[in-house]
Amino acid sequence: MSPSKRLKPVQRFAHSKEQKAARMMGQAKKSLQQEEAKLEQLKLYHQEYLERFKKMAGEGMNATQLQEYRAFLAKLDEAINQQQEVVVAASVINHSSTRNFWKKKHSRTQALNKAVDNFRKQERKIADKLEQKENDDHSQREK
Repeated sequence: MSPSKRLKPVQRFAHSKEQKAARMMGQAKKSLQQEEAKLEQLKLYHQEYLERFKKMAGEGMNATQLQEYRAFLAKLDEAINQQQEVVVAASVINHSSTRNFWKKKHSRTQALNKAVDNFRKQERKIADKLEQKENDDHSQREK
């Protein structure tokens, strides 16, 4: 069996691993986007609530309402901070690590593809030389 054919199963296995890593990277990216969207929603809600608070404060509100608005805004600020940490963690830890993992698998697959291509070129050269020799021998016999 030729070297290029012997490497085929290894090449298929490496390609399979690369595809799996690509799917993982895609899932990590999707998760990051979802977490970023949640953060934006929290920020928008915070802004809307703050505007309502300012409007109500301008119209006059009692001390209890003022305390409730401030407490709720503080909770929203805390939720925003926590969500920012989630986004950073999703970005740095999950997405970056899956991307690096995919890069390694991709490099491995590319190296195997190149090796198989080189073996095929060598095999083709050998086959061409053999064919040329046979043609030369055949033409010598016909003379």
